[in-house]
Amino acid sequence: RQREPQLTLSTVNVNLMMQHVIDLTRARWSDMPQQRGIVIEMRQDLGTDIPAILGVEGEIREALTNLVFNAVDAMPDGGTVTLRTRSVEHMDDGAGPHVLVEVSDNGSGMDEATQQRCLEPFFTTKGERGTGLGLATVYGMIERHAARIAIESQLRVGTAVKMYFPVAAMAVDAAAVTSLRPAASLKILIVDDDPTLLASLGNILSADGHDVTQADGGQAGIDLFCAADAAGQRYAVVITDLGMPYIDGRKVAETVKRIAPAVPVILLTGWGQRMIPETDDGPVNVDQVLSKPPKIRELRAALAKCVERRA
Repeated sequence: RQREPQLTLSTVNVNLMMQHVIDLTRARWSDMPQQRGIVIEMRQDLGTDIPAILGVEGEIREALTNLVFNAVDAMPDGGTVTLRTRSVEHMDDGAGPHVLVEVSDNGSGMDEATQQRCLEPFFTTKGERGTGLGLATVYGMIERHAARIAIESQLRVGTAVKMYFPVAAMAVDAAAVTSLRPAASLKILIVDDDPTLLASLGNILSADGHDVTQADGGQAGIDLFCAADAAGQRYAVVITDLGMPYIDGRKVAETVKRIAPAVPVILLTGWGQRMIPETDDGPVNVDQVLSKPPKIRELRAALAKCVERRA
């Protein structure tokens, strides 16, 4: 019998992942309903200081995407989908800290009989257009992650699917994370054409006490950097995405270094570092490279390193 492949686990920032799910599912809950004159509102109720969980981010994201699709299907006349996260200190059975990840809707809901069967493979209430694999897939992911699931539903009121993931064993304790935060507030320019990532990074860095400016795309980033430099209000750090249309991250980094060689540039890329021209000293015009989306710890460590180099 062939052995099941081992899961490659990594720490997952659930709030950032929720932002990605909203973006990935936008066509289903916004564009397509609007074409039919239907309005579905997407609400976020994300907790603060949510600890990381350990898991396979792609699997969890796919499960959440399935749940959003189910929620939309349950609201043919429109309604509200709510994505919620919370930190749970103790479970009812005394188990240690977990993170709640919830998708709820105010749609058609399920009766008791349907609730009892909804996790079964191939069970569907959608007729021929349903595969019956949506919630079963979610349940499989839950099992593989040693997580828990609870489904609360009421006919004509709505459904809430609540998933509880164990908090990642504290590979980085609170003291270590705090020590990575630069003591001084930095004036930071973030350049990206993805509004979701811009907002997420902006929120994270602002919460750490930094003065953050967001630029929507490469040209906007260059314009803001040049204007600040001309006004004598130079940015301390520039964080830029690599893959952007028209003016990409390489051009942004090149311009920053031409104007202010000492200003550190952190490049975000989902393509891998091999896509960036290198010399023996590392990527051209770039001080550090982080995978996209960056983990909070890696981002703080990169900023701390920038501060050290300037000191």
